[in-house]
Amino acid sequence: MEKFLDACCKECFNSKDNPCSQFVECCLSGPLCHESEACGAKRKAIVERVAHSPGYLKD
Repeated sequence: MEKFLDACCKECFNSKDNPCSQFVECCLSGPLCHESEACGAKRKAIVERVAHSPGYLKD
């Protein structure tokens, strides 16, 4: 996974034909559909890399 829109692993079912209704939230604070510290760490690294504004993520 290198891009925000990439699936985190084979357990991610989001696709053009089967879009996940929680995809954006999952990318920002997931994974939501399965437990995986590795996937969460990958997502967090991408978010930190692209977050240019301190208000990007609201607590």
